Amino acid sequence: MNAAAERLGAAFDRVRSYDRPLLIIALSLLALGILFSMAASPAATARIRIEEAFYFAGRQTAYAGLGVLVMLAAAALEPLQVRRVATVLAAIFLPLCALAALFGAEIKGAQRWFDFGAFSLQPSEILKPALIVVWAWMLGESMKQPAFPGRWIAIGLLGLAAAALLAQPDVGQTALLALCLVPMLVLSGLALRWMLGAGVLGAVAAWAIYSFYPHARERVDTWLNPEGDAAYQVNRALEAISAGGVFGRGPGEGVVKRSLPDAHADFVFAVAAEEFGLIASLGLIALFGALAFRGLSRASRLNEPFEQLAAAGLVTLLVAQASIHIAVNLSLLPAKGMTLPFISFGGSSMIGSALALGFCLSLLRDRPGAYLYSGRTRE
Repeated sequence: MNAAAERLGAAFDRVRSYDRPLLIIALSLLALGILFSMAASPAATARIRIEEAFYFAGRQTAYAGLGVLVMLAAAALEPLQVRRVATVLAAIFLPLCALAALFGAEIKGAQRWFDFGAFSLQPSEILKPALIVVWAWMLGESMKQPAFPGRWIAIGLLGLAAAALLAQPDVGQTALLALCLVPMLVLSGLALRWMLGAGVLGAVAAWAIYSFYPHARERVDTWLNPEGDAAYQVNRALEAISAGGVFGRGPGEGVVKRSLPDAHADFVFAVAAEEFGLIASLGLIALFGALAFRGLSRASRLNEPFEQLAAAGLVTLLVAQASIHIAVNLSLLPAKGMTLPFISFGGSSMIGSALALGFCLSLLRDRPGAYLYSGRTRE
């Protein structure tokens, strides 16, 4: 009895050591994801002829529950365990991304998923947080031991991931991973001349993708000239956002969402804007802004290079993905199937986002000697 009480007390002590603002932000996003899924579900189910109007909302609620479990399980790990778990996940899901390109279910011209009937798995969603932690490990070791080729290993892993993702093809996830690695390389002390070289290489890669991937070229051309059937989704999204005005049409009162493909996933921000208005949209953006500020400010004060780089990279992943999703909905970027973390419908996306934030909670929690100065670490 005493042993059980001690274990329970230790568990509560660990939870109290988590960064409360980050935990509150995560739970708020999960709750909003369920709310917005309820708004989008009836239109999405009617369009694909599913009789249960709140089918997607029910599934999203289950995914949110699973996400909480994954997040808390990841947060319970010690930093060394985070590194080990991420390494194992990267070793499993990087090959699975390549296998998905060969044997995965084809949806809208892309092979990114394994279909198991009752559920599907998108390996890239789990790979992203795992790969960022492995990068942080390699870069942290190169900071401690200049002779260690950690930066080259990280860049090589990005190359392998990019090859697997572009074979699917998934240009957006490839670009997202590159956007995460670049600031991590900067934080690890990579010389400016190498960063300039990386910029030139990125420009060449973008030109090559535009030239040799017809799907990507069509999306860029449609973004530059938003006319005709190819621009249908983005034009409907803009119409929905405009129709919402400041206060929105009201819960369940959205009209444009009925003709918006992927309203529950890739364009859930537009659905939220139509029904809940500009104020809710700005509130959602503010939540991700708060996630960025809190996560990066805490990460900047960590003592250990690996922990600092991993936490900063994971926060960058979540915020950059959210930024791309919102920018696509606002037609600020070419159309891309990028989910909104914790909000868009999808089990793989939810698990990947929860894993990223759970790793962050583990790395950023209050521990003796974790931060650059002693005393209170909370603000």
